[in-house]
Amino acid sequence: MSLIENLNWRHAVKAYDPTKKVDEKDIDKIIEAARLAPTSSGLQPFKLIIIKDQSIKEQLVQGALNPECMRDCSHVLVFAAWDKYTAERIDNVYNFTTDARELPRGRFDSYTTKLKDIYLNEPAENNFTHTARQNLYCSRIGISTSCRVAH
Repeated sequence: MSLIENLNWRHAVKAYDPTKKVDEKDIDKIIEAARLAPTSSGLQPFKLIIIKDQSIKEQLVQGALNPECMRDCSHVLVFAAWDKYTAERIDNVYNFTTDARELPRGRFDSYTTKLKDIYLNEPAENNFTHTARQNLYCSRIGISTSCRVAH
């Protein structure tokens, strides 16, 4: 199946079989897809939390739009958006990137300076809204696409 055919496929799960569990290898692929998904400025401004513990899922049921799905699924993925951008967070992301690519630290200084000029002058509420709406949406699309391509 082509990428476009995969992207045209839609399916919203409304019920889970609580006796079936998603294989940990597939969860690892989903986590990797989230890590690789594009985000604004390449910052990946969120933490992905995987919840398998049934007692924690039961606590989350109270706020769920579909409590049965929350209760019966094998894993819950929580995207915890940054509350605000900080110089330290921006630097940490780009230091990690340069280290992973074996580039010299500071390689992206002109870019990170521009990011800081943009984001650090915004109110924290605007930062959070930007993170939650734009970046998490992109990551969820990346996960959905990778899940469809894999199956």
